[in-house]
Amino acid sequence: MKTQASQKNRFRQKMNGPERRFLGMPNANIVMGARIRGQVTPKLLQSAILKARQKHPLLGVRIHLGDDATGWFVQTNVPEVPIETKPRATEKDWTEVAADQLQQPFFIATGPLIRIILLESPEISDLIITAHHSICDGRSLVYLIRDLMTYLGHPAYEPEPKQVIPIASQEYLPPSISVNWLRKIIIKSINQKWLRKAITFNDEDYQNLHNTFWQRHRASVLRWDMAPSQTAMLVACCQQEQVTVNSALYTAFLKAQKQIQGDAHDYFHNILVPVDFRNRLTKPVDEAVGFYVSAVKFKLKAAKERPFWEMARIIDKKTRQQLTDKNIFAAQKLSLLTPSFLDGMVFAKHGYLDDKMAVSYVKRTGLDKLFAGMTISNLGRLSIPVDYGGLHLDALMGPAVYSDIIEKVLEVVTVGGNMNLTLTYGETFIETSTIMQLKDTAMKYLEEAVIKEASK
Repeated sequence: MKTQASQKNRFRQKMNGPERRFLGMPNANIVMGARIRGQVTPKLLQSAILKARQKHPLLGVRIHLGDDATGWFVQTNVPEVPIETKPRATEKDWTEVAADQLQQPFFIATGPLIRIILLESPEISDLIITAHHSICDGRSLVYLIRDLMTYLGHPAYEPEPKQVIPIASQEYLPPSISVNWLRKIIIKSINQKWLRKAITFNDEDYQNLHNTFWQRHRASVLRWDMAPSQTAMLVACCQQEQVTVNSALYTAFLKAQKQIQGDAHDYFHNILVPVDFRNRLTKPVDEAVGFYVSAVKFKLKAAKERPFWEMARIIDKKTRQQLTDKNIFAAQKLSLLTPSFLDGMVFAKHGYLDDKMAVSYVKRTGLDKLFAGMTISNLGRLSIPVDYGGLHLDALMGPAVYSDIIEKVLEVVTVGGNMNLTLTYGETFIETSTIMQLKDTAMKYLEEAVIKEASK
Protein backbone atom coordinates (compact mmCIF):
# COMPACT_ATOMS: atom_id res chain seq x y z
CA MET A 1 0.00 0.00 0.00
CA LYS A 2 1.31 3.44 -0.90
CA THR A 3 2.00 5.88 1.88
CA GLN A 4 2.43 9.61 1.97
CA ALA A 5 5.72 10.78 0.54
CA SER A 6 8.50 11.80 2.92
CA GLN A 7 8.45 15.45 3.93
CA LYS A 8 11.20 17.50 5.52
CA ASN A 9 8.88 19.08 8.05
CA ARG A 10 6.05 16.76 8.91
CA PHE A 11 2.90 18.08 10.48
CA ARG A 12 2.42 16.98 14.09
CA GLN A 13 -0.17 18.47 16.42
CA LYS A 14 -1.57 17.63 19.84
CA MET A 15 -5.32 17.04 19.90
CA ASN A 16 -7.37 19.34 22.09
CA GLY A 17 -10.18 18.13 24.36
CA PRO A 18 -13.10 18.56 21.91
CA GLU A 19 -11.12 16.73 19.19
CA ARG A 20 -9.88 14.01 21.55
CA ARG A 21 -13.37 13.15 22.86
CA PHE A 22 -14.36 11.95 19.37
CA LEU A 23 -11.86 9.08 19.44
CA GLY A 24 -13.93 6.75 21.58
CA MET A 25 -17.26 7.70 20.04
CA PRO A 26 -18.88 5.14 17.71
CA ASN A 27 -20.74 7.93 15.87
CA ALA A 28 -17.87 10.32 15.12
CA ASN A 29 -18.21 10.44 11.32
CA ILE A 30 -19.28 13.40 9.20
CA VAL A 31 -20.39 12.93 5.58
CA MET A 32 -20.78 15.44 2.78
CA GLY A 33 -21.67 14.95 -0.87
CA ALA A 34 -21.31 16.97 -4.06
CA ARG A 35 -23.43 16.33 -7.13
CA ILE A 36 -21.27 17.09 -10.16
CA ARG A 37 -22.53 17.56 -13.70
CA GLY A 38 -19.80 16.43 -16.09
CA GLN A 39 -17.43 13.51 -16.21
CA VAL A 40 -15.28 12.71 -13.20
CA THR A 41 -12.84 9.80 -13.44
CA PRO A 42 -11.16 7.96 -10.55
CA LYS A 43 -7.76 8.89 -11.99
CA LEU A 44 -8.56 12.60 -11.98
CA LEU A 45 -10.04 12.30 -8.49
CA GLN A 46 -6.92 10.57 -7.16
CA SER A 47 -4.77 13.39 -8.53
CA ALA A 48 -7.08 16.00 -7.02
CA ILE A 49 -6.95 14.33 -3.60
CA LEU A 50 -3.15 14.32 -3.64
CA LYS A 51 -3.13 18.05 -4.34
CA ALA A 52 -5.69 18.72 -1.61
CA ARG A 53 -3.68 16.60 0.81
CA GLN A 54 -0.60 18.75 0.18
CA LYS A 55 -2.64 21.83 1.07
CA HIS A 56 -4.57 20.47 4.06
CA PRO A 57 -2.34 18.46 6.47
CA LEU A 58 -5.18 16.75 8.37
CA LEU A 59 -6.21 14.86 5.21
CA GLY A 60 -3.05 12.81 5.62
CA VAL A 61 -2.82 12.00 9.30
CA ARG A 62 -3.31 9.12 11.65
CA ILE A 63 -3.64 9.37 15.42
CA HIS A 64 -0.88 8.38 17.78
CA LEU A 65 -1.85 7.82 21.41
CA GLY A 66 0.84 8.44 23.99
CA ASP A 67 1.28 6.42 27.16
CA ASP A 68 -1.02 8.87 28.96
CA ALA A 69 -3.64 8.51 26.17
CA THR A 70 -2.88 11.98 24.83
CA GLY A 71 -3.80 12.07 21.14
CA TRP A 72 -1.50 13.40 18.43
CA PHE A 73 -2.17 14.00 14.74
CA VAL A 74 0.89 12.61 12.94
CA GLN A 75 1.79 12.17 9.27
CA THR A 76 4.22 9.25 9.34
CA ASN A 77 3.33 6.11 7.34
CA VAL A 78 -0.19 7.17 6.40
CA PRO A 79 -1.79 5.41 3.39
CA GLU A 80 -3.36 7.28 0.50
CA VAL A 81 -6.96 8.40 0.81
CA PRO A 82 -9.08 5.42 -0.29
CA ILE A 83 -11.39 5.98 -3.26
CA GLU A 84 -14.20 3.54 -4.03
CA THR A 85 -16.23 3.78 -7.22
CA LYS A 86 -19.79 2.56 -7.68
CA PRO A 87 -22.39 3.01 -10.42
CA ARG A 88 -24.92 5.76 -9.80
CA ALA A 89 -28.45 4.53 -10.39
CA THR A 90 -30.95 6.87 -8.71
CA GLU A 91 -31.24 10.29 -7.05
CA LYS A 92 -31.42 8.60 -3.65
CA ASP A 93 -28.14 6.73 -3.96
CA TRP A 94 -26.06 9.36 -2.24
CA THR A 95 -28.28 9.62 0.85
CA GLU A 96 -28.28 5.83 1.21
CA VAL A 97 -24.50 5.73 0.89
CA ALA A 98 -24.17 8.60 3.36
CA ALA A 99 -26.30 6.80 5.94
CA ASP A 100 -24.14 3.70 5.57
CA GLN A 101 -20.90 5.69 5.78
CA LEU A 102 -21.97 7.24 9.07
CA GLN A 103 -21.77 3.74 10.53
CA GLN A 104 -18.42 2.61 9.10
CA PRO A 105 -15.43 3.05 11.45
CA PHE A 106 -12.04 4.58 10.77
CA PHE A 107 -8.84 2.89 11.88
CA ILE A 108 -7.39 5.87 13.64
CA ALA A 109 -3.98 4.33 14.38
CA THR A 110 -3.23 3.78 10.68
CA GLY A 111 -5.23 6.56 9.03
CA PRO A 112 -6.11 8.38 6.95
CA LEU A 113 -9.19 9.81 8.65
CA ILE A 114 -11.01 10.48 5.41
CA ARG A 115 -12.33 8.34 2.54
CA ILE A 116 -14.20 8.96 -0.69
CA ILE A 117 -16.89 7.18 -2.67
CA LEU A 118 -17.58 8.20 -6.27
CA LEU A 119 -20.99 7.28 -7.66
CA GLU A 120 -20.46 7.35 -11.41
CA SER A 121 -22.78 7.89 -14.36
CA PRO A 122 -22.10 9.34 -17.84
CA GLU A 123 -23.48 12.81 -17.11
CA ILE A 124 -23.74 13.15 -13.32
CA SER A 125 -21.48 11.91 -10.54
CA ASP A 126 -21.94 12.05 -6.79
CA LEU A 127 -18.77 12.65 -4.81
CA ILE A 128 -19.23 11.49 -1.21
CA ILE A 129 -16.64 12.42 1.41
CA THR A 130 -16.61 10.75 4.83
CA ALA A 131 -14.28 12.08 7.50
CA HIS A 132 -13.65 11.61 11.19
CA HIS A 133 -15.11 14.61 13.02
CA SER A 134 -11.87 15.16 14.94
CA ILE A 135 -10.19 16.50 11.78
CA CYS A 136 -12.93 18.68 10.32
CA ASP A 137 -16.29 20.39 10.57
CA GLY A 138 -18.95 21.05 7.93
CA ARG A 139 -17.39 24.29 6.69
CA SER A 140 -14.07 22.47 6.25
CA LEU A 141 -15.72 19.94 3.95
CA VAL A 142 -17.24 22.72 1.83
CA TYR A 143 -13.76 24.22 1.39
CA LEU A 144 -12.42 20.77 0.54
CA ILE A 145 -15.13 20.19 -2.06
CA ARG A 146 -14.33 23.57 -3.63
CA ASP A 147 -10.64 22.67 -3.82
CA LEU A 148 -11.33 19.23 -5.27
CA MET A 149 -13.67 20.74 -7.86
CA THR A 150 -10.93 23.22 -8.82
CA TYR A 151 -8.38 20.44 -9.33
CA LEU A 152 -10.89 18.22 -11.16
CA GLY A 153 -12.05 20.98 -13.49
CA HIS A 154 -8.52 22.21 -14.16
CA PRO A 155 -6.26 19.11 -14.07
CA ALA A 156 -3.16 21.07 -15.05
CA TYR A 157 -3.56 23.48 -12.15
CA GLU A 158 -0.86 23.18 -9.52
CA PRO A 159 -1.71 24.76 -6.16
CA GLU A 160 0.85 26.92 -4.43
CA PRO A 161 3.24 24.85 -2.29
CA LYS A 162 1.77 26.33 0.85
CA GLN A 163 -0.05 24.39 3.54
CA VAL A 164 -3.12 25.83 5.21
CA ILE A 165 -2.16 24.80 8.73
CA PRO A 166 -5.05 24.13 11.13
CA ILE A 167 -4.12 25.97 14.30
CA ALA A 168 -4.53 24.36 17.69
CA SER A 169 -7.56 26.31 18.87
CA GLN A 170 -6.80 25.96 22.59
CA GLU A 171 -3.65 28.05 22.09
CA TYR A 172 -5.53 30.93 20.49
CA LEU A 173 -8.61 31.38 22.64
CA PRO A 174 -9.89 34.91 23.31
CA PRO A 175 -8.23 36.59 26.33
CA SER A 176 -11.53 36.51 28.21
CA ILE A 177 -11.44 32.69 28.37
CA SER A 178 -9.79 31.47 31.54
CA VAL A 179 -10.27 28.86 34.24
CA ASN A 180 -10.41 30.05 37.84
CA TRP A 181 -8.18 28.51 40.47
CA LEU A 182 -11.01 26.61 42.19
CA ARG A 183 -12.06 24.85 38.98
CA LYS A 184 -8.44 23.98 38.25
CA ILE A 185 -8.13 22.39 41.69
CA ILE A 186 -11.35 20.40 41.17
CA ILE A 187 -10.26 19.19 37.73
CA LYS A 188 -6.81 18.27 39.04
CA SER A 189 -8.48 16.21 41.77
CA ILE A 190 -10.73 14.48 39.21
CA ASN A 191 -7.73 13.63 37.04
CA GLN A 192 -5.70 12.26 39.95
CA LYS A 193 -8.58 10.16 41.20
CA TRP A 194 -9.22 8.77 37.73
CA LEU A 195 -5.56 7.97 37.02
CA ARG A 196 -5.32 6.01 40.26
CA LYS A 197 -7.95 3.66 38.87
CA ALA A 198 -5.58 2.76 36.00
CA ILE A 199 -8.50 2.02 33.66
CA THR A 200 -7.43 1.49 30.05
CA PHE A 201 -9.17 0.48 26.83
CA ASN A 202 -7.81 -1.49 23.88
CA ASP A 203 -8.74 -1.85 20.22
CA GLU A 204 -11.07 -4.74 20.95
CA ASP A 205 -12.98 -2.61 23.48
CA TYR A 206 -13.49 0.15 20.92
CA GLN A 207 -14.57 -2.34 18.25
CA ASN A 208 -17.09 -3.99 20.57
CA LEU A 209 -18.50 -0.61 21.54
CA HIS A 210 -18.81 0.39 17.89
CA ASN A 211 -20.53 -2.86 16.88
CA THR A 212 -22.98 -2.78 19.80
CA PHE A 213 -23.86 0.86 19.17
CA TRP A 214 -24.74 0.28 15.53
CA GLN A 215 -26.74 -2.82 16.36
CA ARG A 216 -28.96 -0.52 18.44
CA HIS A 217 -29.00 2.46 16.07
CA ARG A 218 -29.77 3.00 12.42
CA ALA A 219 -28.90 6.27 10.71
CA SER A 220 -31.14 7.68 7.98
CA VAL A 221 -30.60 10.74 5.77
CA LEU A 222 -33.20 12.89 4.01
CA ARG A 223 -32.17 15.62 1.58
CA TRP A 224 -34.05 18.31 -0.32
CA ASP A 225 -33.45 21.84 -1.56
CA MET A 226 -35.03 25.23 -2.06
CA ALA A 227 -34.83 26.84 -5.49
CA PRO A 228 -32.84 30.10 -5.81
CA SER A 229 -36.04 32.16 -6.11
CA GLN A 230 -37.48 30.65 -2.90
CA THR A 231 -34.15 31.03 -1.13
CA ALA A 232 -33.90 34.69 -2.15
CA MET A 233 -37.43 35.39 -0.88
CA LEU A 234 -36.67 33.74 2.46
CA VAL A 235 -33.45 35.71 2.87
CA ALA A 236 -35.22 38.97 2.00
CA CYS A 237 -38.00 38.31 4.52
CA CYS A 238 -35.49 37.49 7.25
CA GLN A 239 -33.64 40.72 6.53
CA GLN A 240 -36.93 42.60 6.71
CA GLU A 241 -37.73 41.01 10.08
CA GLN A 242 -34.11 41.43 11.23
CA VAL A 243 -33.60 37.76 12.07
CA THR A 244 -31.21 35.15 10.76
CA VAL A 245 -32.31 32.49 8.30
CA ASN A 246 -31.39 29.95 10.98
CA SER A 247 -33.93 31.51 13.37
CA ALA A 248 -36.63 31.27 10.69
CA LEU A 249 -35.76 27.63 10.01
CA TYR A 250 -35.86 26.86 13.74
CA THR A 251 -39.27 28.50 14.01
CA ALA A 252 -40.69 26.45 11.14
CA PHE A 253 -39.35 23.14 12.44
CA LEU A 254 -40.23 23.77 16.08
CA LYS A 255 -43.79 24.61 15.07
CA ALA A 256 -43.90 21.45 12.97
CA GLN A 257 -42.43 19.42 15.82
CA LYS A 258 -45.11 20.79 18.16
CA GLN A 259 -47.88 19.96 15.67
CA ILE A 260 -46.65 16.48 14.70
CA GLN A 261 -44.98 15.25 17.88
CA GLY A 262 -46.69 17.33 20.54
CA ASP A 263 -45.05 17.91 23.92
CA ALA A 264 -44.32 14.28 24.65
CA HIS A 265 -40.77 14.95 25.80
CA ASP A 266 -39.20 17.69 27.90
CA TYR A 267 -36.14 17.74 25.65
CA PHE A 268 -38.27 19.20 22.85
CA HIS A 269 -37.88 22.55 24.64
CA ASN A 270 -34.07 22.48 24.53
CA ILE A 271 -32.53 24.48 21.72
CA LEU A 272 -28.97 23.72 20.61
CA VAL A 273 -27.42 26.10 18.08
CA PRO A 274 -24.04 25.14 16.52
CA VAL A 275 -21.53 27.99 16.25
CA ASP A 276 -18.49 28.33 14.00
CA PHE A 277 -15.83 30.06 16.11
CA ARG A 278 -13.09 30.50 13.48
CA ASN A 279 -13.41 34.28 13.56
CA ARG A 280 -13.28 34.43 17.36
CA LEU A 281 -9.78 32.97 17.72
CA THR A 282 -6.84 35.33 18.19
CA LYS A 283 -5.04 33.85 15.17
CA PRO A 284 -6.76 33.62 11.77
CA VAL A 285 -7.81 30.11 10.76
CA ASP A 286 -8.52 31.14 7.19
CA GLU A 287 -9.90 28.20 5.20
CA ALA A 288 -8.14 25.43 7.07
CA VAL A 289 -9.60 21.96 7.31
CA GLY A 290 -10.05 21.45 11.05
CA PHE A 291 -12.61 21.25 13.85
CA TYR A 292 -13.79 24.76 14.80
CA VAL A 293 -17.36 24.27 15.97
CA SER A 294 -19.11 24.61 19.31
CA ALA A 295 -22.74 25.14 20.34
CA VAL A 296 -24.87 27.31 22.60
CA LYS A 297 -28.10 26.19 24.22
CA PHE A 298 -31.25 27.56 25.82
CA LYS A 299 -34.85 26.58 26.56
CA LEU A 300 -37.90 27.59 24.56
CA LYS A 301 -41.57 26.73 25.02
CA ALA A 302 -44.92 27.29 23.32
CA ALA A 303 -43.59 27.18 19.76
CA LYS A 304 -46.91 26.70 18.02
CA GLU A 305 -48.96 29.36 19.78
CA ARG A 306 -46.92 32.42 18.79
CA PRO A 307 -47.07 34.05 15.33
CA PHE A 308 -44.22 32.91 13.06
CA TRP A 309 -42.08 36.03 12.90
CA GLU A 310 -42.63 36.84 16.58
CA MET A 311 -41.31 33.40 17.43
CA ALA A 312 -38.39 33.87 15.04
CA ARG A 313 -37.45 37.13 16.78
CA ILE A 314 -37.58 35.43 20.19
CA ILE A 315 -35.30 32.63 18.99
CA ASP A 316 -32.98 35.14 17.36
CA LYS A 317 -32.74 37.24 20.53
CA LYS A 318 -32.16 34.24 22.80
CA THR A 319 -29.50 32.89 20.45
CA ARG A 320 -27.64 36.21 20.34
CA GLN A 321 -27.76 36.43 24.14
CA GLN A 322 -25.97 33.09 24.34
CA LEU A 323 -23.26 34.00 21.83
CA THR A 324 -20.63 34.92 24.38
CA ASP A 325 -17.06 33.66 24.35
CA LYS A 326 -17.71 31.99 27.69
CA ASN A 327 -20.52 29.88 26.26
CA ILE A 328 -18.98 29.25 22.86
CA PHE A 329 -15.65 28.05 24.25
CA ALA A 330 -17.03 26.13 27.22
CA ALA A 331 -16.17 22.79 25.58
CA GLN A 332 -12.50 23.77 25.41
CA LYS A 333 -12.33 22.99 29.13
CA LEU A 334 -12.34 19.33 28.11
CA SER A 335 -8.66 19.88 27.33
CA LEU A 336 -8.05 20.08 31.10
CA LEU A 337 -9.35 16.56 31.71
CA THR A 338 -6.98 13.63 31.40
CA PRO A 339 -7.65 12.05 27.97
CA SER A 340 -8.37 8.56 29.27
CA PHE A 341 -11.22 9.98 31.36
CA LEU A 342 -12.84 11.25 28.15
CA ASP A 343 -12.73 7.65 26.91
CA GLY A 344 -14.08 6.42 30.22
CA MET A 345 -17.09 8.71 29.89
CA VAL A 346 -17.88 7.30 26.44
CA PHE A 347 -17.72 3.70 27.67
CA ALA A 348 -19.75 4.53 30.78
CA LYS A 349 -22.38 6.33 28.69
CA HIS A 350 -22.95 3.21 26.60
CA GLY A 351 -22.94 0.78 29.51
CA TYR A 352 -19.48 -0.67 28.88
CA LEU A 353 -17.92 0.70 32.06
CA ASP A 354 -19.48 0.38 35.48
CA ASP A 355 -17.51 3.10 37.19
CA LYS A 356 -19.35 5.41 39.58
CA MET A 357 -17.12 8.39 38.84
CA ALA A 358 -17.48 8.17 35.04
CA VAL A 359 -21.21 7.43 35.21
CA SER A 360 -21.77 10.40 37.54
CA TYR A 361 -19.96 12.78 35.19
CA VAL A 362 -21.94 11.51 32.20
CA LYS A 363 -25.22 12.15 34.02
CA ARG A 364 -24.07 15.55 35.26
CA THR A 365 -23.31 16.66 31.71
CA GLY A 366 -26.61 15.27 30.38
CA LEU A 367 -24.97 12.84 27.95
CA ASP A 368 -26.89 9.82 29.23
CA LYS A 369 -30.14 10.63 27.40
CA LEU A 370 -31.67 12.60 24.54
CA PHE A 371 -30.97 16.27 25.11
CA ALA A 372 -32.80 18.03 22.27
CA GLY A 373 -35.51 17.31 19.75
CA MET A 374 -33.68 19.14 17.01
CA THR A 375 -30.59 21.14 16.14
CA ILE A 376 -30.08 23.22 12.99
CA SER A 377 -26.70 24.21 11.64
CA ASN A 378 -26.74 26.73 8.82
CA LEU A 379 -23.39 27.28 7.12
CA GLY A 380 -24.99 30.20 5.32
CA ARG A 381 -24.54 31.49 1.80
CA LEU A 382 -21.03 30.50 0.76
CA SER A 383 -19.09 32.39 -1.88
CA ILE A 384 -17.75 29.44 -3.81
CA PRO A 385 -18.05 28.92 -7.57
CA VAL A 386 -20.41 26.40 -9.15
CA ASP A 387 -18.55 26.13 -12.48
CA TYR A 388 -15.07 24.61 -12.73
CA GLY A 389 -13.87 24.19 -16.29
CA GLY A 390 -16.20 21.64 -17.83
CA LEU A 391 -17.71 20.66 -14.48
CA HIS A 392 -20.72 22.14 -12.70
CA LEU A 393 -21.47 21.82 -8.97
CA ASP A 394 -25.13 20.90 -9.19
CA ALA A 395 -25.97 20.44 -5.49
CA LEU A 396 -24.57 19.62 -2.07
CA MET A 397 -25.67 17.04 0.44
CA GLY A 398 -24.91 17.38 4.11
CA PRO A 399 -22.97 17.59 6.12
CA ALA A 400 -24.65 14.57 7.68
CA VAL A 401 -23.86 13.65 11.29
CA TYR A 402 -25.60 11.15 13.55
CA SER A 403 -26.32 12.03 17.16
CA ASP A 404 -27.63 9.83 19.93
CA ILE A 405 -28.46 12.82 22.15
CA ILE A 406 -30.26 14.92 19.49
CA GLU A 407 -33.29 13.38 17.80
CA LYS A 408 -33.03 15.29 14.51
CA VAL A 409 -30.02 17.07 13.00
CA LEU A 410 -30.65 19.52 10.14
CA GLU A 411 -27.67 20.87 8.20
CA VAL A 412 -28.11 23.72 5.72
CA VAL A 413 -25.73 25.19 3.15
CA THR A 414 -26.44 27.61 0.31
CA VAL A 415 -24.31 27.58 -2.84
CA GLY A 416 -25.12 29.27 -6.13
CA GLY A 417 -28.30 30.68 -4.61
CA ASN A 418 -29.63 27.18 -3.98
CA MET A 419 -30.36 26.19 -0.36
CA ASN A 420 -29.46 22.55 0.34
CA LEU A 421 -31.04 20.92 3.41
CA THR A 422 -30.01 17.58 4.90
CA LEU A 423 -31.83 15.97 7.83
CA THR A 424 -30.15 13.10 9.67
CA TYR A 425 -32.07 11.05 12.22
CA GLY A 426 -32.20 7.65 13.87
CA GLU A 427 -35.10 5.26 13.42
CA THR A 428 -34.35 4.19 16.99
CA PHE A 429 -35.91 7.49 18.07
CA ILE A 430 -38.31 8.51 15.31
CA GLU A 431 -39.99 6.80 12.36
CA THR A 432 -39.32 7.89 8.78
CA SER A 433 -43.03 8.53 8.21
CA THR A 434 -42.97 11.04 11.07
CA ILE A 435 -39.86 12.68 9.66
CA MET A 436 -41.56 13.13 6.29
CA GLN A 437 -44.59 14.71 7.96
CA LEU A 438 -42.33 16.97 9.99
CA LYS A 439 -40.36 18.11 6.95
CA ASP A 440 -43.47 18.80 4.85
CA THR A 441 -45.18 20.67 7.69
CA ALA A 442 -42.12 22.77 8.47
CA MET A 443 -41.66 23.78 4.85
CA LYS A 444 -45.33 24.70 4.66
CA TYR A 445 -44.97 26.94 7.74
CA LEU A 446 -41.93 28.54 6.13
CA GLU A 447 -43.63 29.06 2.77
CA GLU A 448 -46.75 30.60 4.32
CA ALA A 449 -44.67 32.94 6.49
CA VAL A 450 -42.62 34.11 3.51
CA ILE A 451 -45.69 34.66 1.32
CA LYS A 452 -47.43 36.62 4.07
CA GLU A 453 -44.35 38.76 4.71
CA ALA A 454 -43.77 39.39 1.00
CA SER A 455 -47.37 40.52 0.52
CA LYS A 456 -47.09 43.34 3.07
